[in-house]
Amino acid sequence: MAQRRLTAWLRPALALLGFAGIVLLAGCGGGSGAPNNPYEPPPPIIPPLKLLPGNLSLYPGTPVTLTVYGGVAPYRAFSTDPTILPVAASVSGDTVVLSANNVTATTSVGITVQDAVGTVSLPVPVAVNPAPLLPSNITVTANPNPACASDGNNLCSGSTGTASVKVTGAGGAGIKGRSVKFDVVQGSFSIVSTNPAQPLVSTLTVVTDANGDAVVVLSVPANTPTQTGIVRATDVTSGNQVTGSFNILQMTINGAVLSILPTGNTTITGPDNQTCSSGVSVTNFIFGGTPPYQVGINFPGAATLSGVPVLTNGGAFSTTTNGTCFINLTYVVTDANGLTIPGGSYPTVTNELGENPPAPPPPTAIVVTPGAIARNNCVPSNTFQFIATGGTTPYSAVVAATTSPTSPVLSPQTGLAQGQAVSVSGLTSPSITTINVIDASNPVQSGTVTIDCTGAPTPPPGSALIVSPLNYNYSVNPGSCVNQTANFVVTGGSPPYNVFFASPRPGATIAPTTLATSGLGFAVTGLTDGVLTTNITVVDASSPQLQQVATITCPTVPNPPQALAVSPATYTYVGGPTCSAATSNFVVTGGTPPYTAVFSVPSTAGAITPTTITASGQGFAVTGLAATPLPRTTQVTVTDSSVTPLLQVVSILCNPAAGP
Repeated sequence: MAQRRLTAWLRPALALLGFAGIVLLAGCGGGSGAPNNPYEPPPPIIPPLKLLPGNLSLYPGTPVTLTVYGGVAPYRAFSTDPTILPVAASVSGDTVVLSANNVTATTSVGITVQDAVGTVSLPVPVAVNPAPLLPSNITVTANPNPACASDGNNLCSGSTGTASVKVTGAGGAGIKGRSVKFDVVQGSFSIVSTNPAQPLVSTLTVVTDANGDAVVVLSVPANTPTQTGIVRATDVTSGNQVTGSFNILQMTINGAVLSILPTGNTTITGPDNQTCSSGVSVTNFIFGGTPPYQVGINFPGAATLSGVPVLTNGGAFSTTTNGTCFINLTYVVTDANGLTIPGGSYPTVTNELGENPPAPPPPTAIVVTPGAIARNNCVPSNTFQFIATGGTTPYSAVVAATTSPTSPVLSPQTGLAQGQAVSVSGLTSPSITTINVIDASNPVQSGTVTIDCTGAPTPPPGSALIVSPLNYNYSVNPGSCVNQTANFVVTGGSPPYNVFFASPRPGATIAPTTLATSGLGFAVTGLTDGVLTTNITVVDASSPQLQQVATITCPTVPNPPQALAVSPATYTYVGGPTCSAATSNFVVTGGTPPYTAVFSVPSTAGAITPTTITASGQGFAVTGLAATPLPRTTQVTVTDSSVTPLLQVVSILCNPAAGP
């Protein structure tokens, strides 16, 4: 009885347990073909491995960086010439730091990286240039100072010294006129400028002398504690930088060193070779010692001192010229304890004559009297007179324009004195004559007189409009429109006339664009080669309007030379045996044949056939490359025969086979 009750109780419990097991299997993904997780995202796409930027130019002593992009970290870096541009084999993060060794000529080196799965990037060409500034060339030297025993690479507080570098070119020769910027990097010191209003600066750019040397003066304030100073020099043209360090030694004499800045000689020149300057000020600053400071000069009547006595350490006083000439004006600076600046350590000022003769007074404006003369029915025997005043004599008189059918006669025409009358005859009505009077000023001044003889009836309207000549052809002789002036004369029709380009011509001008009377002309200037024909339209004032078109023919500009191209730009091989057995064929086009093909950096085993390519569209082959080392980039430089040779560089990449 008890047994039956137990069996009856277990039967539903076991059924429930079995159902729970089925549910559990379904939740665990049981059964063939069930997905593990349909919502799991796909694996990320790995970008191609590359180095950025795609090319670099650097100088020894100036590190630069390349950034690794894509691939699978960690990375390894390789240089095609580790003796010139070594790199760390293991890349830290995604940055490759490049620091080149010194070279005597610009050298190209390739940098590649390999990622964790064996992919090798394309090489980045790096141009290693000879450093115009070498680290060993920066020199800091103390200026002589009896109160400071420093020498070599030491400067005393309250004293001055110099920092110098040499900018060198090919063969180590100094480069003249190169800008070098000096900066205070560390330490309590300043650079002395030549600006009296700001004598102490933290940055100063100077120009190298004939030997390629750039020099600045360093100044250390009085009572500066002992420390290390660092100064940096940068070649502005290349960006090459070097730094130099020196010791600052605290030095005192009865409390402090007395000094004055700026040092050296200041030379002031007058406006001309008969006058010394007046009103020019030079400002100096006193440091150290015990203020207040008294200042005296050895030419007390030649200049004016202001700001004295100087009441504070670092205070300024000024010396102002008054027109008196002097050489080597010197100062006597004494502090409150009687301490003076040692002889030879004070600045000097010179006020001397200028180099150029005095400028002549500006000429007055030239005036022609009368400026306009009018008469009806002029005949050649009529005489007209005018005079010129002002400007610079002698004057010359010329006929600028006339519509008279008879030729004007001027008497006299050259060597005219101020107020001298000029007679004009030979005019016939109807006409307008313009006469220019030119003086001897520089720049030239001119005045104008107009003689109006239009009293006779004007030509009847409707006469033909004539532009003469109708064409200038510069394509044959002299063979260019550049710097040419095309002059045209307009007659007939009904004046006034308007002149304009039929289509715009950049740079070209017409002057004048309005002609008041028949017989006047216009000029076209500023033409360039390249547009075959330029059309100039002339219209008169009649109704209906008359029109005439004049032309200027210019030669065409030859097509520029085609760019040099070598195809393909790159061959890539995997495995040393494959690379050594390959034949890499290239085709050269453009530029100016013949072409020359040579191995560039790095030089390697192999042959180029042929090395001289005689015509565009022909090619060369590279064979016999070495099997090791890998990876390796072989470069071939192709140069054409232009006056300024064009060149293209192609590459053959030999990469190691991917690992297992």
